Amino acid sequence: ALIAIGTRSAVFAPFDKLGLIIMDEEHEHTYKSEKSPRFHARELAKFRAYYNNTLLCLASATPSVESYTAALSGKYSLYKLTKRYGNAVLPDVETVDMRKEITSGNASSVSRVLYDGIEEALDNKRQVILLLNRRGHNTYITCPDCGYVATCPNCSISLTYHSANGRLMCHYCGYSQKADKKCPQCGGEHMRFMGIGTQKVAEDVEKLFPSARLLRVDADSTMTRESYSDYLKSFADGEYDIMLGTQMVAKGLDFPNVTLVGVLGADRAMYSEDFRSFERTFSLLTQVVGRAGRGSSPGRAVIQTVNPEENVIELAKTQDYEAFYEEEILTRKLMIYPPYCDICLVCVSSQSREDAQDAINSIFTRIKEIINNTPSIKVIILGPAPAAIPKVSNRYRYRMIIKCKNNSEFRKMLRNAIDIKRRNDVSIAVDVNPETVI
Repeated sequence: ALIAIGTRSAVFAPFDKLGLIIMDEEHEHTYKSEKSPRFHARELAKFRAYYNNTLLCLASATPSVESYTAALSGKYSLYKLTKRYGNAVLPDVETVDMRKEITSGNASSVSRVLYDGIEEALDNKRQVILLLNRRGHNTYITCPDCGYVATCPNCSISLTYHSANGRLMCHYCGYSQKADKKCPQCGGEHMRFMGIGTQKVAEDVEKLFPSARLLRVDADSTMTRESYSDYLKSFADGEYDIMLGTQMVAKGLDFPNVTLVGVLGADRAMYSEDFRSFERTFSLLTQVVGRAGRGSSPGRAVIQTVNPEENVIELAKTQDYEAFYEEEILTRKLMIYPPYCDICLVCVSSQSREDAQDAINSIFTRIKEIINNTPSIKVIILGPAPAAIPKVSNRYRYRMIIKCKNNSEFRKMLRNAIDIKRRNDVSIAVDVNPETVI
């Protein structure tokens, strides 16, 4: 074989005479392995390019902040594509304030502007892509009488209602239970299903456009790799009019007949505690908007949001990456986040909350002792503290975020620090430059 094409594991292709590595969508978080070994395909590709004295091409419409900084500083060469392929032009983008939709009496997940756009596209025999980055029917179920929220007994997370099987499911450990209309806490019979997922939006769209052929693409409908590719082929062949899905429909797809893209719940990923949340939101919106108008017909995109004045949404609307980068890099510099440092995430888990807490505190104490005796090691430690989701699969999780310079001296210090006596089933995971700190 002369060419290897694949996912992140393709970086290990056993080529002795490696001549070129092309990494498309280099900003994608899936290039980072979340399980041991926690490698990033981009870092391995850089090493192989150096080792084989060859060229590495990183391609993206929304480069990672780290890569773009390296390009601006001269570490990488920077080449810009300022025009779309062929005669295609960027789509017109419109934002819709969903607060006004609600106050005007529209309780549907589809705004009036988006409804008119879908109707026009269908009348012209064109196709539509709708994005909602949340699967399931409703995101949680609650009792208005006593405030009870159905949560997973194994994880610190609410259960998501799935209408396909009428069950509440945990998206972390897989636990499920029958959805009961009676509150198990107070006995009230007014349980309310709150929030929306792709299943709920699919029902709304089918009611609004009963004659349209709807395809739902998410982790529930594409249980196998073949079903995902089969669905995309069916949509490309014109067997469906509307494709509704999570972020898997947002990137890297080329459907010339798609002239309208609708983004539902654009704010969802923006307000997490992860420092990459704005970068991830901008990238997702920019990528999905780019799915419209890739053929000869002009494209249009509608972004539904409750925060239309948010600058990230405005910049994604105009697809102005440079302006977004200038704003984001100032925040990174002020808060000391990559590319101005490396991030090391130390996570401890155990079935015993006390054992997990004792372990993370012991590591923290060891680090303080070592750096007090080694002034050359400079770190900023956030924590120790419970993880954003404190319990997953009946294991309590504590974490510590270390801002550092990832060199041999730091790694030696960390190895010594985590070499502690562990109680029972305590496990320690270390991840350098993780894609998320949640």
